Amino acid sequence: MRFCITILLTIFTSSFIFAQTYGYDKEYQSELRESGVEITDIQKRQVRRDIIKWAKFYLEKQYKYNEQVTLTHPVTKEKKTFKFDCSGFIAAVYWTSNIAVFEKQAVMDSGGVKIIYATLSKYKKVYNEALPNAGDIVMFDRTTSDTKKLTHAGIVIDVNKEDDTITYIHSSTSKGLILGYMNLKYPDMAKKDGKIINSYLRRGGGIKSLASQCFNSYGTILDIPEN
Repeated sequence: MRFCITILLTIFTSSFIFAQTYGYDKEYQSELRESGVEITDIQKRQVRRDIIKWAKFYLEKQYKYNEQVTLTHPVTKEKKTFKFDCSGFIAAVYWTSNIAVFEKQAVMDSGGVKIIYATLSKYKKVYNEALPNAGDIVMFDRTTSDTKKLTHAGIVIDVNKEDDTITYIHSSTSKGLILGYMNLKYPDMAKKDGKIINSYLRRGGGIKSLASQCFNSYGTILDIPEN
């Protein structure tokens, strides 16, 4: 089955809504180009802005961890219920951003992060050697035990160009939706010059609990940043 992303983009340079179906596999992309359908850099930037907008919107709603929320799609007016654990939050944000990728995570009790990783990895959309773009997904290991992989995830909303600190939104088991921070340049530091650069992702504190120490990889629906 081909992996497709359905994106409805409002193009600000025109008065119409652009309906875009975008596939990761080269054969499907070739078919789109031949039919005259191709996503542009302007549209990609709009996708990222939409992801950030909806991630911040749900953060402001202060949804609790695992809270069941019925959402109304802003364009189609379809209703769908999401469970706001970490992967359900990602599914909700992408769904309301008109990206049909991660709906399965909306109803899963566990393993949602592994499905996100597997989906993006299949199409070579997982990376860890470059800074992410806002709108990308950050994935973590060992947040629930010392050995488990791909146990947590969040959505990147900002990358500080001065010190490379990444700001992301994620669903915390104790606090619900919150901001998190990660800086891989200083993996053993929670703060630098009085500023939080790495959040704690495990109870108990210590270096091994920092986001930088739990980091696994990033994933994107669009372009992987250059190293």
